Amino acid sequence: MKATVLLGVMSVALAAPLGYNTAKGYQAQVRLIHTKITQEQATQQAQADVAAMLRQLERYRTQLPSEPNLSGLVADAVTLGEQAGLQLTTIEQEPPQAFQSFTRLAVTFKFTVSYHQLGTFLDLIERSDRFMRVERLLVKSPPSAQRGGAAAVEMTLSTVYFPPVLRGVE
Repeated sequence: MKATVLLGVMSVALAAPLGYNTAKGYQAQVRLIHTKITQEQATQQAQADVAAMLRQLERYRTQLPSEPNLSGLVADAVTLGEQAGLQLTTIEQEPPQAFQSFTRLAVTFKFTVSYHQLGTFLDLIERSDRFMRVERLLVKSPPSAQRGGAAAVEMTLSTVYFPPVLRGVE
């Protein structure tokens, strides 16, 4: 029986370091796998974030002109003006101004309008699918004898053109 106990103790004494090293190796593999999983999750999250940003960028890009010319801005403003009931008298296009990474496009409109129509026009501009900015608004009220008449308005609208940043993105 002493020999059996001695043999058992020796087996445990020899197997314990081997088992410890094997378990330690498995723990290292588990840590490595956990690290790889965490890295992969971070990569997938970054890819999802970039895809979401690109979708948002495309939504914004659809609000801007696709070319650096004023025809789109003029057409959009005239359409909105007609919806508001404006009586356009003059359209003056400004030359495009190129800056480092974008081009400013602007046009000045002169028209007569009631205050209600002017409010409607400004609301239509604000809610438009296109990006337009009112840079200047000058309202001359009618003479006191003509209260309730149409006001003379001079308004400068602008937008910006950004050339595609990536090839194939338009």
